[in-house]
Amino acid sequence: MMHSFSIRRCTVAALCLLPLLGQAQQKNQWLISAPAGKQPARIDRTGTTILPNGRFIKPMGRQVTVAPHPYGLVLSPDGNTVVTANSGTSPLSISIIRNIQEAAPAVQQIPPGANSDKGVLASVFMGLAISPSNGGGSANQTVYVAGGQENRVYQFDLATGEPRGFIDCSAKTDSADYTHGYIGDLVLTRDGRTIYAVDQIGFRLVVIDVPSKQVRFSVPVGRYPFGVTLSPDEKRVYVANVGMFAYKPVESLDPNNMAGTALTFPPFGVNSREAREGIKTDSVRVPGLGDPNVPESFSVWTVDVGGATPQVIARTKTGILVGQKLEDIPAVGGASPNSLVATADYVFVSNGNNDCVSVIDARTHAMLNNIFLNPEPRLGNLRGIIPFGLALSPDQKRLYVAEAGINAVGIIDVPTRRVLGHLPVGWFPAKLAVTRDNQLVVSNAKGYGSGPNGGRTFTPGPEGSNIGKLMKGTVSILPIPVDTELARYTQEVITNNFTFQSASASRRTNNPIPNRPGEKASPIKYWVFISKENRTYDEVFGQLATANGDPTIARFGENVSISSRNANTPALSGVSVMPNHLALARQFAVADNFYVDADHSADGHRWLVGTYPNQWVETSTSASYGNNRSMRANSKAPGNLAISGSSSAIYPEDYNEHGSIWDHFDRHRIPYFNFGLGLGLNARLNDRDFKPLGVKYLANFPLPGSLWENSSRMFPVYNTAIPDQFRVDQFIKEAEMRWVKQGKDLPAVMTLRIPNDHGAGERPGDGYPYLHSYMADNDLAIGRVVEYLSRTKYWKNMAIVITEDDSQGGVDHVDAHRSVLLVISPYVKRGYVGSAHYSFGSIFKTFWHTLNTPYLNQYDAGASDLSDLFTDKPDFTPYNAKPVDARLFDPQKALTPLDEKFNWKAVEANSEMDNPAQMIKDSEKLDQELREQKTKKKGKQ
Repeated sequence: MMHSFSIRRCTVAALCLLPLLGQAQQKNQWLISAPAGKQPARIDRTGTTILPNGRFIKPMGRQVTVAPHPYGLVLSPDGNTVVTANSGTSPLSISIIRNIQEAAPAVQQIPPGANSDKGVLASVFMGLAISPSNGGGSANQTVYVAGGQENRVYQFDLATGEPRGFIDCSAKTDSADYTHGYIGDLVLTRDGRTIYAVDQIGFRLVVIDVPSKQVRFSVPVGRYPFGVTLSPDEKRVYVANVGMFAYKPVESLDPNNMAGTALTFPPFGVNSREAREGIKTDSVRVPGLGDPNVPESFSVWTVDVGGATPQVIARTKTGILVGQKLEDIPAVGGASPNSLVATADYVFVSNGNNDCVSVIDARTHAMLNNIFLNPEPRLGNLRGIIPFGLALSPDQKRLYVAEAGINAVGIIDVPTRRVLGHLPVGWFPAKLAVTRDNQLVVSNAKGYGSGPNGGRTFTPGPEGSNIGKLMKGTVSILPIPVDTELARYTQEVITNNFTFQSASASRRTNNPIPNRPGEKASPIKYWVFISKENRTYDEVFGQLATANGDPTIARFGENVSISSRNANTPALSGVSVMPNHLALARQFAVADNFYVDADHSADGHRWLVGTYPNQWVETSTSASYGNNRSMRANSKAPGNLAISGSSSAIYPEDYNEHGSIWDHFDRHRIPYFNFGLGLGLNARLNDRDFKPLGVKYLANFPLPGSLWENSSRMFPVYNTAIPDQFRVDQFIKEAEMRWVKQGKDLPAVMTLRIPNDHGAGERPGDGYPYLHSYMADNDLAIGRVVEYLSRTKYWKNMAIVITEDDSQGGVDHVDAHRSVLLVISPYVKRGYVGSAHYSFGSIFKTFWHTLNTPYLNQYDAGASDLSDLFTDKPDFTPYNAKPVDARLFDPQKALTPLDEKFNWKAVEANSEMDNPAQMIKDSEKLDQELREQKTKKKGKQ
């Protein structure tokens, strides 16, 4: 019988388990901060590791190192072998860990070494299974590996690691074309004869006959199916769908006139009538997205496979519905159900955005309740636990949950459906399994972190200095403690993530930054938040004498030597590459212990707008930077457009329960305006004629909430062929028009994206003869923005925050995540270097404290604010921008101030934000340059 879908509210049982909304922040009883204090990030495998976000990890049990980002894990039937699927930056691989009971298990990497072997494993994504042994032995056992965008399931010999070919999952019927697919999670029947795999972009369940290596059925399921499991009797398959919408191209596009018929701006905001119904005029037709709460979105589908033909028999919504109010705040994002396990009575599904596990009745398919996982009541309803993988104990009495956001494993008692405690593991636990002798095996996608990737004492290994390659994963193998010990381990999880102090014990009287929202009024009324691209601290500020820097890798500092790849371009010496950055650091405040939370630009642009990446974003981002996730031009797959790649925008599938900073501003009536941030959606054209934005849009991707109304139509989006000087011109022009000349108040927050320090190919004819020329362009632009703002009447109540979206473009001697944070204001300490441990959450927390706004999630609530950089004795002296070295960058050639003409043809040549292959090549080139510099210095000595 098909169970009908209906909108439902949380059950009484679910509400009883849900902490009161914002309880901690409404009553302001507690001050929360990062445990690191002033300690820098560090890896300590035998003690306490300090993560870039200021949290600690001290994982239980034994730790086995594997390749980056092991988002998949499977335990062999005999419990002796573990296999992980590693979908991080190339190499894409699997790791076979044998004899896991031994003190030092053997690890085999496939393919071996630091480079991917396309002939062995071209693509891998999360899904794994191991066949049962023949006759009770281990001979001829096979490992099945999901092949991602190759639309295959690969096969390897478990004992030797040798490849055994693959199963092609392509299929084509009269009604559907599955020749392009993306194979994700999979499960194998106990007899080893049938594989059930999800095709994420094909919106289907693939039923594979193993002996014949044939696809028997392709069963349509929901949007972006992510997780799959079997019922104990193997008569039902459960599929978790993480998608909200099915995106489509603009219907009015003319293939013969794409430029003339594409959209000049994203079509709508996500919850608007236009987004639901679409846009139809005489010249434009944009498909609507429909209702976010349809059965296809954020749901679990039950497929009966006991008969001759698989049949979908139920569609169950899980977690909190989009728009559903909890304590008067409507949910912005959907539940993001992602992983499943089943008993005869229940189906459990982890909801990555709601910090809970939903319980479904296996007989009626009804949602019974949500089990919320928050271990700390003082956090109220702030989200950030990110439940991911699930595993049942052999007796099915305990459920284990990978809590990726707090680096822990939650333990749930199945009979009572009650949380018993939490265990500390590595960074971002993803998948887990339980052995027969009651040991827990956990794959930690980020392991211990990256550590440093440059400097005097750093020697690159075979993986080089690329941050993605350095983020080795780990597997934790630990005995499960008895219940009486769980309270102690739970407290350890809490103290690893947060420090609490009574609000009554501390009152800030001599600082313009309140200790908490609502404590007092702040003289800072206007925040300007500027994001840049991909730089580390050391490569810009490594020469600052009063800070923790390494001048040997300050390649964008003072008195440096630079060269070009073009033999006709002369080498330069004695160059000051970014004089404005250095002058601003010396005149205002800079932090030398600030870290980006992101590994790459794609996840960095989520963090930049207060959206912590859930399991969908983390897994797809890692795959993208491994050349393992990309759209295809002629794909018939309904989910093809949603493959994020290196996109610099957030999508409805990414939305956290409480949304982004844009939603938070809107919810609390904070006026804001945006220049270029968050508009880098997929499916767009770049062309010389598309002034002033430089792009046009091809699909019906929405912008978050009110961002559509509050974003500039004059300010260019990301493209390194567009000079940052042009961006500054447009910003000043629009600021004058909107506010200054009219004498109007500025918005409380303005966001700007000034991105050319990302770097790109050398273009001597356009004023960019060196890679460093892009840094000089960016530096002058930053100087001009600060000079302009510091001469307005708003300056006396203003603070400017400048940071990077990620740090993958450079190297650093402390940690590959350490990056740039400049704070500029009359109220900052002059010439000050702040050494408190800061992350992205620190920036937003400081905003909320001055704007009298509650926290958005656990990452801003749990960070340390920027108060140490501020003083109550203002200095209103304006800033004078420094000129650039004309040998390095010619602003006149890049953009004549009175004439906005420049080489728009170059837009097409430099349109991709982060080409993963190019990023790795650039990283390898930097490694070579650093080695050559060290060799030269040793020779001189």
